[in-house]
Amino acid sequence: MKKLISLILVIVVVYGFSEFFGDRIIKGIVEKNISNSLDQDTKIESLKINYLKGEAIAKNIKLYNKNFSNDLLFIENAYVKLKSTSIFSNNVEIYKVDLKGINLNYFFNLKNAKINDNVRSLSKTLKEGSGKSNSSKYFNIEKITVQDIYLSVNSPELKIKDQISLNNLEFKNVGNSQTSNNYKDIIHDFVNQIIITVKSKVLKGNVKEKLNIIKNIDEDVIKKTIKEKLKINKEQLKNKLKKLIK
Repeated sequence: MKKLISLILVIVVVYGFSEFFGDRIIKGIVEKNISNSLDQDTKIESLKINYLKGEAIAKNIKLYNKNFSNDLLFIENAYVKLKSTSIFSNNVEIYKVDLKGINLNYFFNLKNAKINDNVRSLSKTLKEGSGKSNSSKYFNIEKITVQDIYLSVNSPELKIKDQISLNNLEFKNVGNSQTSNNYKDIIHDFVNQIIITVKSKVLKGNVKEKLNIIKNIDEDVIKKTIKEKLKINKEQLKNKLKKLIK
């Protein structure tokens, strides 16, 4: 009986150790792998893994910008259903991923009449590779659902600040295994769609409006300045003629 109780205590301690320290270790590995793969610093506030149920819940995931302030991507909640034992293998089997509360921050400015934004570097990395990722793990996600997506568009220079609600998304068989739809290609296509959406719904109207305002202000200022100078010169000329006549 004592041996049985001792065995149960050992199992409980080992399980508790793996739950507490295992989550921290895996969280660090996941952060590092995402950061290296996308060449963007990534932080996860909390990660809880239930090894018996094969579930993982991550909260407040942030993907930071490289050359702009604030974060590029914020995910409030991520639920993952997976085969627990595969976590420690070279082929991670994930049944589904549910993402909720997504905020994409699109920052841009105008430089030499060209748009410079915070997603082009990510798009380039996805296409050419970061050169930092050395993970040998493979993974496949059978189904991904993404809900409550918002795209925030910001340009402090042009004083543009707007938010667009995007449609929910669903993807199947996503990963980096031979049978998967390459996750980098999917993200790359999504980034391109963001750029198209911004250009069609926000930039086309707002930038034109801002430039027209600037143009009108410049014209008014120039006209007013010219009139004032002509008036001053005219008065000065009158005064000089009066002096000569006297």
